[in-house]
Formats: sequence, structure tokens, C-alpha cells
Amino acid sequence: MKFSSVKVFLATMCEYNTVNIQQVFASEAGPSLSVRCLYGTTTFEITHSETQEVIHNESIDQTADYIITFIASYDLSKNS
Repeated sequence: MKFSSVKVFLATMCEYNTVNIQQVFASEAGPSLSVRCLYGTTTFEITHSETQEVIHNESIDQTADYIITFIASYDLSKNS
């Protein structure tokens, strides 16, 4: 998944922040991230499925980086 593609998707989520759009980044056997833009804001809420840790972030770049890092770390551990 490309960084630029994730950024475009996140920007679109916040553009339509009065609609409940939620994206889950998951695999068949691993943990997942749930990402949404909070209603009426440009704040992203990221929830990790295994730990239930919730992170709030207003930066599209930082949020995209978090998602890409998560995906990459899962893919690396899956291939080990």
C-alpha cells in the first residue's frame, strides 16, 4: 500500500467528516487497525484490535505513516 494512496484516502475521510466512515486495515490471521475521522473534525481516531489502544492524531502524514508502519510490521512478522 502506497503512502500517497493512504494520504488521499485519509483526506477524503476528513472531507466527509459528517458521515461515519471507518476503515479497517486487517489481514486474515493478524491484528487490525480501525481508522476514522471524528465527526465534524479533522482528528483521526486509530484503534488497535489487539490492545484496544486508541490514538488521536490530526496529521494526515503522521496517520498515514502509522498505518504504513503497522502494515509493514505485520507483513515482516508474517514472512519470518
